[in-house]
Amino acid sequence: MSFEAGATSFSMANAQMLAQAAAVAYKDSGRCESWARTRGFTGPFDFFDNDDTQGFVAESPEAIVVAFRGTQPNRRMDWFADLDAIPKAWDHDKGKVHAGFYRALRAVWGKTLANGKQVLPQRLNDRGHKTIWITGHSLGGAIAELCAAQALFVSRIPVQGVYTFGQPRVGNQEFADAVGAELGSGIFRFVNHRDIVPRVPLFTAGFCHYGNQTFFDEHGASTDQASAVENLIGALKFGAGVFNLGILGQAREALKDGLKQAFGSDEPTAEHEKAFRETALRILGLGIEKIDDHGMEKHYLARLKTSLPD
Repeated sequence: MSFEAGATSFSMANAQMLAQAAAVAYKDSGRCESWARTRGFTGPFDFFDNDDTQGFVAESPEAIVVAFRGTQPNRRMDWFADLDAIPKAWDHDKGKVHAGFYRALRAVWGKTLANGKQVLPQRLNDRGHKTIWITGHSLGGAIAELCAAQALFVSRIPVQGVYTFGQPRVGNQEFADAVGAELGSGIFRFVNHRDIVPRVPLFTAGFCHYGNQTFFDEHGASTDQASAVENLIGALKFGAGVFNLGILGQAREALKDGLKQAFGSDEPTAEHEKAFRETALRILGLGIEKIDDHGMEKHYLARLKTSLPD
């Protein structure tokens, strides 16, 4: 399997390689570096870990890969009910993003880390002729998307492609429109059957997806969807694959009440955020949280017919 550093459309070889990178990002730094070197990324390697944001940057003669660690499958999705789960401003005027996800990116972007080095965006600024690829699973996928947006719109660093797995929504429609127009043909999201994580934060809370989607059914058969920003009908149809429709209706009603308060101003107050958190916890209490199909190694690597080396 050779990485196709110059690919301008979907590449199965790149999907498999970046899926492995997203999976190995859950391991320790030594295992990550060993994986990188055995896969041809023999250049400078940096593992970063700051304020609960972890990942690595690996480099081959032709490409730089940035991989972010995600949420462990056996952990509750606390970020869904986090006080920052409301679209807020970021470092650019292109829409709004999930503040908690963005703060996770900023924990390692432009920061001097414990080892005295600044990894991001310095490694990307020093790329030379190399193409840049960004990946992650779950929360790591959300950070990967925001990393690409930060590189493109704020630092004016070109990004060749983004591959994410079980990624939640990260921004509002204005943000999705902007990123989709700039990089949509190079963004590939993978969703496994009834994985709940790509369905949250809910579309009705102001978040939507963008880019190309590959959906795997319960038998592993895949369906591709061309690059497009979600609309409400599409989001509800997508959500119906996971959510019990009766529960989804209750969730929508709960959101109406909570969002009426949560979006009472452009910059929600502590009271607004408290109302949103209470609403999100009510939704979780309705029984829609299902992460059985969310595992990176068990499901996403298997669907892509690849695995981590021993």
